[in-house]
Amino acid sequence: MGELRLYIVTGLPYSGKSVLSRELVRRFDFGYASVDDEITSGGRDVTTMDQRDWNDVYARAFEKLEAMLRAGRTVVFDGASLTRAERQSLRDTAQQCGAEPVLVYVDTPPEVAEARRRQNMTTQKRAHLHDETMSKALSMFEEPTAVERPVVYNADLDLDRWVAENIRP
Repeated sequence: MGELRLYIVTGLPYSGKSVLSRELVRRFDFGYASVDDEITSGGRDVTTMDQRDWNDVYARAFEKLEAMLRAGRTVVFDGASLTRAERQSLRDTAQQCGAEPVLVYVDTPPEVAEARRRQNMTTQKRAHLHDETMSKALSMFEEPTAVERPVVYNADLDLDRWVAENIRP
């Protein structure tokens, strides 16, 4: 087994973060901490969640990832991590647990994310974000900077090649 890592997956809602995260978990048997999973397991509805609810699901996901890192398991964190401060908090947690933080930016244009959101209204493949919540996420998102050293993924890239070049088990 290689060095311990925390893969922090960031991007807009509906960008493909969960799809990529689950694929990495499937390929490498990494640990997985997901904000969406915490929402679902807590029986919450994103359309009615207030800030206290969001704080709770993020805290539970953080606790889960920290426990796995402390147990020596590389983890994929699947949360929006919209702001630099959120991502820094995750990097700090990784370093406190002796893990290397790796920021994975799922770079999807806002118009593509919005089209996927509209499609989800029909398919209901995931929890649906209403206009207000989506607008808030778009306004909050701080695109990763060079200082954060993001590993960029988008749907135009060959997944197998991208994984081979960027993900270390």
